Amino acid sequence: MGPRISPELAAKIDAAEKELREARLLEEPPHLPGTYEHFVTHNGYPKTMSIYRDEALLKRANHRSPIYICLSQQRGRLYVGGKVAADWPVSTGVAGHPTQTGSFRVLEKKISYASNLYGNIKDAKGKTVRYNATSTKHTVPEGGRFVGSPMPYWQRLTWDGLGMHVGKVRAGTPLSHGCIRTPREMAAELFRITACGTTVNVVSDLERCYPARDALFNGRGYQDSVQRRMEAQEKLAKLRKEAEAEIAAQEKARAAAEAAKRKRG
Repeated sequence: MGPRISPELAAKIDAAEKELREARLLEEPPHLPGTYEHFVTHNGYPKTMSIYRDEALLKRANHRSPIYICLSQQRGRLYVGGKVAADWPVSTGVAGHPTQTGSFRVLEKKISYASNLYGNIKDAKGKTVRYNATSTKHTVPEGGRFVGSPMPYWQRLTWDGLGMHVGKVRAGTPLSHGCIRTPREMAAELFRITACGTTVNVVSDLERCYPARDALFNGRGYQDSVQRRMEAQEKLAKLRKEAEAEIAAQEKARAAAEAAKRKRG
């Protein structure tokens, strides 16, 4: 008799196959590809690193075009004529360092900028002796120096440290000490468009002017069905790999036993 997987694993595979059969996709929302409505009803929005761009609207964008940062979605949006010209992922402040909400204006712009509060501490030989240091809390050794974290395309929103800049972004996840981290591509684009005085609104939930509210909410069922199907496929694939590994182990053990038998004989 050839190698067989364990009854327990076989039962798990049967259950996973049934789960996949039952994970039917709901009807896809009727929005044309390339539209903003299509963007927000696909690819797991808002928890996606994808960036939406309406090139025609972006050409019309200027320093009077408002920016919204939605904390619940961890998304940023640029509006032109009441329409979304761009939508991108951001990472804002973690629980201990929440990002301020409110309506702000760009106060200062610098392509090259470094934090004077957060960074690394180096010793006299230039070796980093403390990562993720806070200049007001950690001591710099004699002859050493504090090196602030780089914040390219810095746009200051308050004089006490709130700003937008290039930084590590993880879709749907707050990561910063309060600033609004933005992918480099969008940070550069926004820096080109804005000026001192441009309005940046930081809101807890969807902004009132959001134009695709119905599409977003109606598309959640479809996106959830896509996610369930993907998870079922991944689960089944993992179990099938476990089955292959079990069979391979049995084959290896049988080959070793036959080799030992031949050696004894």
